[in-house]
Amino acid sequence: MPLLKNIFYSLVLIALASIEARAQMIILKDNQRINGAEFTVADGKISRTIKLSNGKDGQATLSLTDIDRMDWPNVKQVQEAELLRSQGKVKEAIEILVKALDFFKPFRNIKGSPYAEVAFAHVEALDQAGDFDTLIRVLPDVELMKWTDGKKLKLGIIKLNMERRTSQDQDSVLAKAESLLRDTDDSDISARLWITIGEVHSKKDRWEDALMAYLHVPVFYGSQATLVPQAELNAARSLSKMERFADAVAMYQRISDTYKGSGIAETAKKEMTVINTMKNKPDDVPQAAKPKDAKDAKDDKKDKDPAKTTETK
Repeated sequence: MPLLKNIFYSLVLIALASIEARAQMIILKDNQRINGAEFTVADGKISRTIKLSNGKDGQATLSLTDIDRMDWPNVKQVQEAELLRSQGKVKEAIEILVKALDFFKPFRNIKGSPYAEVAFAHVEALDQAGDFDTLIRVLPDVELMKWTDGKKLKLGIIKLNMERRTSQDQDSVLAKAESLLRDTDDSDISARLWITIGEVHSKKDRWEDALMAYLHVPVFYGSQATLVPQAELNAARSLSKMERFADAVAMYQRISDTYKGSGIAETAKKEMTVINTMKNKPDDVPQAAKPKDAKDAKDDKKDKDPAKTTETK
């Protein structure tokens, strides 16, 4: 698992470096190209840096009607948010994506605009954070955008998670998740569905089933690094509910060590403190193997003692 996470971090850092190296720009209808570093967006207005006749820099307002398209192949904020989510820093990821949405919003209808990509990353982060109140507000707009079948399915899982939170029929939600799981071989989608399945079992107090579902993510889908931290935290919570306190403490400790400085690490520390001195609940002993009480033991000895028996001749 640490190896997979290190590979993921390395790939994201390489991607971020390549984004820096490749210019991102807007192209005007007269074919002028304006580098991303040469304009700003404030209060929905776009200002660009221009050279004045005296050689100094000045600011000029750029009209959307002058823009032909955007050449923005990678979005640095989305890459940064993915890295933060994989480190358990979902709150920080959401903050970056909200700022990116504000920046790209004026360009949302321009060809090549990355607004939709940022909006999608935003709802994914909100789902991971469990911020369903904000999701209810922003998801309808995102659903109206054009998506691939894979993205549509991911949005469907997010909606299923929202249904899981409010529905009285959790078994129906579980059946939908399991049906989707059978029909996909996509590791990202599978990992998301296992978390959903775990949440349903948790809501029904089926803690062992929940634990097994959550553990599918780090064990079988560890490459989906953005989903692993929450799955591990939920697995630790399931262990605690099963009264396997020592096991839960060990997992909480690993989470706090792995994701240092993140909100998920702080949550793990707080929850670990409550059970830190508790021992695992003893395993149930089968009835036939339970020791007999003193009276039963005495009676057995009497029945089996030859000196206490008489033969009938």
